[in-house]
Parts: sequence; structure tokens; C-alpha cells
Amino acid sequence: MYFSVSNYSFLRKLHTLYKVISINNLSNLITFIISKKNKLKIIWGLDSKNIIYTSVNINVKRSSKEHVTVSIQFLIDLLTTFSNEKLFIKNQKNTLNIYSKQGVYEIPTYFDSNQNIFVICNQPFFTKIHLYSNIFLKILDKTLFYTENEEQKPINGVFFQFFTHEANFISTDTYRFVKYTIKNFKTDKNVQFTISRKYLNIIKDIIKYEKKNNIIIEFCNKKNIIFYFQDHIFSCPIMNEKYPDYHSVIPNKKCHISIIINKLLLLNSIKRVSIFEKNRKNFIDFHFNHKKLKICNQNTINNYTSKIKCQVVYNDLKKFQIGFNSKLLIEILSSLGEDFVYFELYHKMGIIKPLYHKKKEESIFVLIMSTIKI
Repeated sequence: MYFSVSNYSFLRKLHTLYKVISINNLSNLITFIISKKNKLKIIWGLDSKNIIYTSVNINVKRSSKEHVTVSIQFLIDLLTTFSNEKLFIKNQKNTLNIYSKQGVYEIPTYFDSNQNIFVICNQPFFTKIHLYSNIFLKILDKTLFYTENEEQKPINGVFFQFFTHEANFISTDTYRFVKYTIKNFKTDKNVQFTISRKYLNIIKDIIKYEKKNNIIIEFCNKKNIIFYFQDHIFSCPIMNEKYPDYHSVIPNKKCHISIIINKLLLLNSIKRVSIFEKNRKNFIDFHFNHKKLKICNQNTINNYTSKIKCQVVYNDLKKFQIGFNSKLLIEILSSLGEDFVYFELYHKMGIIKPLYHKKKEESIFVLIMSTIKI
């Protein structure tokens, strides 16, 4: 292996890959291999199902099928000390030698017994899905923060459902449930799968560097899936656990109370009342009495309330009281972009949906479980 490369181009590709690796606490080792058309593949991989790779243009002096594994952090630390010049890189026994105008520098290499990381996917794919990166980023923004922080949770990921007419994206943290739908989304086959939060965070980090590009998703089998970006390829496993039937948590009966309310007014009222919560347990109560809404904290000594104007769409009870976690409610309302929301209240839960003034090709609703019911 012997080639020359622009230090700027090489360092830029390494920086992007390193940020993805370091943010997600992945292995620090990467592997180089020369491909056809004067390209150097830069590969990170634990096994054949967990792979990120990118490539950089090089001028091949001597081609070979050998591969070299080095520390990406060590390599970046060295390359940042050079100006934008052409570097010559040659593989020697146990070292990767970098030749610059200032001298020769030896980088230690490592033995990598995993030969499978060089094969991204050589099997026929079941279906291929096209998504713009900005749309995919929006999907992740709408769903990822509803997943659990603990990776061992059985459904700690986002459930993707692609149909021939629409696509659904579902996630839950057991206290909240979100369903984000893109209408008029066309695929040739119906397909569904769940990807873990850990891998979706990696994808999100890659998209940040590849905005306004088309992403191709290849669903190969029931075990792994591949994402093709403009400058990166990422392969990851699909979660084996079957995603629970989310239809069972969505109420099929009419709600007790349905209102339309200004989102910012509701958000600020919840924040204001929460400040006076004595025990900081983030619990607040919603009181309905004769078509009036009152938000109260649960401090029995100094009970602070906030009265809000709202439009009552439906109400079958004269009086109704229900409690929610204010922190979770604040997160939900802050994530919604519309000025007004529907708030539907049931026996043990509430459902929040944006009020769209124009017909949109998307919809979202968030279900939140109540903390108390009196």
C-alpha cells in the first residue's frame, strides 16, 4: 500500500468519522483499504453488521489488497500539525509511514482479525427506500427523544413502517408514545423494522454533515439494514424483538374532554406553576369545571394556579381532574411547531396533536400517561 493524498481532504474525512465514533463511544480503531478508481476506503467496524465507511480521493503509487488498521485519534493528532500539503503514505511492517516535507513519521498499526468488515452487503436486498436527509433528520427529531436512555430496554428504538401510501414512525419511553406519519409516501413494498436508539444517534450524526442529500435505505433481510449517504455507508442490525402492538395503547373511545389551546400559553402556564412545586416532583393537576381550565401544582400548603382560556370542542363531564408530569409535558409542547394544539383528555391519559391550519403531508400525535386520577 503506497499512495499520496491531500492532507486537508484526508483530515476532513477523518474528522467527520471521528466525531461520529467519539460521540457514540465506539472503538477508536479504523481500517484503510485501497479500492478501485483511486479511492481509499476508511472503515470503522466491529463486525459485518456494524460498519461505517467513507472514502477519500488518492493517487495510488502501488496498489494492493492489503489493509491497515490504526488509531484514528493518533492519526488526526499528527495530521493536524501539517499544513495543506500532499502527503505520501506507505505501509511498512507494523507501521504506517507518513512522508512530508518535514520528515518521516511512523504510526503504529494493529492486527485486525475481522475480515468481514470489508463486505457491506453482498446479498440481494428486499426493498430500497429513498429519503432526503432533511426529512430523515426531521423523523429522528420527532421520535428519538421519546426512546429510553437505557440501551437494554427491549423496545429502545424507533419502529419504522413503510407502506405503499404512507410511512409511520413510532417510539415510546413507557410514559409517552409518539406516532409521526408522512402521507403520500410511496414504496414498492410494505416493510417494517425497528432500529435501536444507539444506531439512530450514529445516523443522526452522519446526517449533520450531509444535509440536503438523498439517502438510500436497503432492507436486506430480517437481520440488518444499510444506509447509503453521499459520502458514507452505514450498516447496522435490526432489533430482533417484535415491536409491541401500539394500536392497543391508542384509545378507541371518545375522550372525556377535548380542547383547542394556544401552545405557548399552555407551555408557559405549566412552567409557571411548576416553579412553585415544593417537592420538585414535577406533578401538576388539570382541573375542568364548567368549561374552564385551571392548572395547579400539588403543593398542599401554597397551592399556585394558572387559569387559561381555551376553546372546548367536546366535554361530557361537568368536573374533571387529572395529573401529569410537568417536565414531560413541557418537552412535548416544546417539540411541536404549530401555534395551537388539540388536547384530548381520557381516563388515564392525554393526547396532544398540533392544529394544522392548512392541509399538510404529515401528522403527529403524542400520548402521555397521567400520574393520578381523582
